[in-house]
Formats: sequence, structure tokens, C-alpha cells
Amino acid sequence: MVEDNIEHIAAELSPEQRTTFLDVLASRSSIIRDGFAFWEELKGQDDVAPKRSDFNPFDVPKLMPHMVLLEVQQSPADFRYRVIGSFVLEHLAENHTGAWMSQIEHQKSPSRIWSSCEQVAKTCHPMLSQIPYVGPHAEFLYGEDIILPLLNDDGEVVNLLVFVSYIRKE
Repeated sequence: MVEDNIEHIAAELSPEQRTTFLDVLASRSSIIRDGFAFWEELKGQDDVAPKRSDFNPFDVPKLMPHMVLLEVQQSPADFRYRVIGSFVLEHLAENHTGAWMSQIEHQKSPSRIWSSCEQVAKTCHPMLSQIPYVGPHAEFLYGEDIILPLLNDDGEVVNLLVFVSYIRKE
């Protein structure tokens, strides 16, 4: 299945792989596409990723409910939930704001979400993923997201900006 390979493709982003990434992105929800477009606009044409100081969630009010902002700790690797949008929060079994991923049993290493975050933090490239939905609402089949790096002035990934959409069962 192509979806499983996108996580690995996104790390290199050769011209062919970027085309594949953009093709898959085009099939995602408007939340995911708009989140990526916002990130691309922030980063400009020549930058690898935008700076955290350039990011203001109030610049995209319609995306704020679908947004998660993670703080990146490099050594040892870990990710802290700083902001969880209201729509995302409604779909979680519990509020993880302020928690480190390493403290959450189903998210700590070597989970898929941990691996995805770690890869984006190391490569500084966006990543698309789909995960089975586990939460309080039975009508959802899976969640799709895009993980996007934000840099400090030294070019280090200090935050991950995640946009999340939930797909209903048909």
C-alpha cells in the first residue's frame, strides 16, 4: 500500500518522491492540504522549514481546532504536547496537554506516532500518515495527519506542527 511508504519517502524528498508526496497530499482532506499550504507559505521558497518565531496559530483560525503543537526535546528524544486544538481534543480519550509522549503508554517509543515525530525532527521534512482511530466516537474509521517541522534561529527543529483530520466510516 502506498500510504505505508509515504512515511519513508517523505524523509528523502527527491523530485520524484516530492511528486509522490504531493499526489498523496492531494487525496487528503482540506484540513491536511490547507495545513501544508500554510506551512509552505511560512517557510518561503528557499528555506528548509519555517522558524517557530514566524508561526502564529491565529493566522489560520479555521485550522486551529485541528492543530497540535509539539515541543521537541532532542536528547533524549521526546515530544511534549504544548497545544491541542479543540476538534482534536474532542476525539481523544484524554487530554494530553503538557504531557511528554514518553509518559503516554500507547505513544511512547517504539510506537508509530513516536517514530513519525522522531523522523520529522531528524530529517526536517514533512510527513503524511494515517492511523486507526482509537477514541470516544465509534463513527470514525481513522485519522490522517501531516507533521511539519518548525525551527529555531540555529536551524534546529524545536517544534512539530501537526494538522489532524478524522475520517468517518462509510
